[in-house]
Amino acid sequence: MNWLGFSLLALGLWGVWGFLGKVASQHLPSQQVYLLAISGHLVVAGYLLVGGLGPASWQPWGVGAALGAGLAMAVGLLCFFEALARGPATVVVPLTALYPAIAVVLSRVFLQEALTLRHLAGLALALAAAWLLSK
Repeated sequence: MNWLGFSLLALGLWGVWGFLGKVASQHLPSQQVYLLAISGHLVVAGYLLVGGLGPASWQPWGVGAALGAGLAMAVGLLCFFEALARGPATVVVPLTALYPAIAVVLSRVFLQEALTLRHLAGLALALAAAWLLSK
């Protein structure tokens, strides 16, 4: 499968994740939803460790960035479930789905990745879509 296939699969799975997170948050405290949700991460991590991770690399910048990404994801996930517990999924999910805009800006500023007029239009449309979905 190429990058597009994996991207579409991630999109679908994250949509299900947002929906099921709201269902769980209607029945359980957000902290419990978080703990149960990360259990799925442990299953996948165990599979990767047992099923062949491939050659490991311990380059300091890569390891630090990976650990930072995990920490940001973990705290963000906890905040996401708390937001779902307190607010409507129709607003919380579209708003938090704007996270790629943050990645685009950070990639432009720190990695000097190109940002074209088309990219800027996409960001504007994403903001408009999130606003429209949250009304």
